[in-house]
Amino acid sequence: MKEEGYFILHKNYRNKYGEIDIIAKKGRNLIFTEVKTRTNLEYGDPLETINKLKISRIKRAASFYIASNKLSGFNPSFNVISIIISRSFIEEIAIKESTLQAITSLGALKDSKNLKIEHIEDAF
Repeated sequence: MKEEGYFILHKNYRNKYGEIDIIAKKGRNLIFTEVKTRTNLEYGDPLETINKLKISRIKRAASFYIASNKLSGFNPSFNVISIIISRSFIEEIAIKESTLQAITSLGALKDSKNLKIEHIEDAF
C-alpha cells in the first residue's frame, strides 16, 4: 500500500467494536482495509469470508476510530486485500529468510501459482 501512496496509521487496530487490519491515509481519504489470506482455495476464496456481519463490525470500529481521533473531516473508504499464497512458497521464503524485496526477486509476482494479491478499493 505504501507504494501506492498510502500512509499507514495503524496495523491490527482494535477497539470495543472490532478489529481493522490496516488503517491508512491518502490525501483527505481515510482507508480501512481488511486483509484475508489463504494458502489454497479448499475452503473458498478469501473474499468469501467478508460477509454482512464482518462488514458491519468493520464499519462500527471505523466509526469509533474516526470519532475518538477527531477525524470527521476525512472521507472514509473500505478496501479489501485478498492474498492467496502457496505453502511451498511460504516455505521457500522461510528457508531463505527473505524480505519483501527478496520475495519479489524470487519471481513470485510473475508466477501466479505461488502468489496472487488482489486489492479492491471501495469494496463496501
